[in-house]
Amino acid sequence: MKKLVILILLVLSRTSLFAQDLGVQNSNYAGIQGALLNPSSIAGSPLKWDINILSGDAFFAGNFLYAPVKNLRFFGFGHIIKGSLNEELFGTRWDPNNPNKKYDEALSTTILGPSFFVTVHKKHEIGLTMAARAVATVRNITGNLGENAFAYFQDGNLWNTNWQDNSARVNGMAWMEYGVHYATVLYTQGENSLKGGISLNYLVGAEAAYAKNTNLNYRVDSNAILVTNSSLDYGQTDFDHWNDLNKGQGVGFDLGFTYVHGKEYRLGLSLLDVGSINFKKYSGTYHLATVAGSYDNWYTTRLKSNQQINQAMSAVFYGGDSTASFQSDHFRMSLPTALSLQADWKVYQHYFLNFSVVQGFGNRPNVYAVTPRYETSMLEVSLPVSLINYGFWQPRVGVAVRFWYFFIGGDALGGLTRVNELTGMDFYAGIHYFFAKKS
Repeated sequence: MKKLVILILLVLSRTSLFAQDLGVQNSNYAGIQGALLNPSSIAGSPLKWDINILSGDAFFAGNFLYAPVKNLRFFGFGHIIKGSLNEELFGTRWDPNNPNKKYDEALSTTILGPSFFVTVHKKHEIGLTMAARAVATVRNITGNLGENAFAYFQDGNLWNTNWQDNSARVNGMAWMEYGVHYATVLYTQGENSLKGGISLNYLVGAEAAYAKNTNLNYRVDSNAILVTNSSLDYGQTDFDHWNDLNKGQGVGFDLGFTYVHGKEYRLGLSLLDVGSINFKKYSGTYHLATVAGSYDNWYTTRLKSNQQINQAMSAVFYGGDSTASFQSDHFRMSLPTALSLQADWKVYQHYFLNFSVVQGFGNRPNVYAVTPRYETSMLEVSLPVSLINYGFWQPRVGVAVRFWYFFIGGDALGGLTRVNELTGMDFYAGIHYFFAKKS
């Protein structure tokens, strides 16, 4: 568990700042950013063209890991990274009185590089995007397995006890995404119009891993880790080849429609992140099953590569056979698909009220948000109030500000400002240059 946290935080630190940045994407001045939430949003945009120079976001939500206030600093991103690497920042919600309680964690990040959209005709817009993305989720992990993993199975208080986990699922993937976007006004009658848009994405997979069909019955002591009547399916790319960022390819698409009534309100519906990546280079899938297995001298063994780890696990489950677990040299990972609904109402002059829903499928959290905002071409301020659902409910309050071409914002900022402990966050920032159409 600590290794997972460190890996994700390193990804966040290297790829800048994916999140549900609804404080930006629903704006009339969102530009190409808006197409990431609904591809039809750029049709009939008040912008003639928009260039995203660099922007990004980070999202974290969970109910197992947390960082206490005493371990935090005011907007101390560097301190968070350093504290995670030194394994002194995070604690857990482990409850010894309820060892089989289930927990969930979700992390994601996106950096959007040079991207743009432009009006090529009165009712037609096209755009191009280039992004690096990463997601990692842990679903329904029991407290006992989470705490043992967090402590590298070295917490003596958890030894000599029979534990089980029949529900944990893990998914993680990092990839590059190259998108082509097209949007147009499909229908107009009086003040009413219907816009449609589609995004086609070419995907290049860098890293991926998953674990499913968990059925673990285990016991740890100072001499061995014992497993009985246990099985597990997992797959992974070889992290020893981390410098090869092309381990698989795939395609994906987004589809969206928006109904507009004059300048009073608009209703949008979009299907996001439909597609998958076929990992077939430095990749493998494995099946573990045993009636009784033992990992002897685990406390002193040092495994230094992916191959050694896979061979050791196979030997434990198959009586010393280090290759019996191997199944295939490729696997497919799906994108974090979601259905989104957006409703935007112009209350009065420059004041708007937005209601947005992101309904995730499988490995994506659900988000329900109400966002009042003040909006002009020069200045924009929004106050997103959201509710995250991902096996647990987590309320968040945030703020986003845009001044001309610069924007910054986030939700659940209490942990970053040391107001309360860090249990999640949603932070985004960037710069994009746009040119508005004449009134």
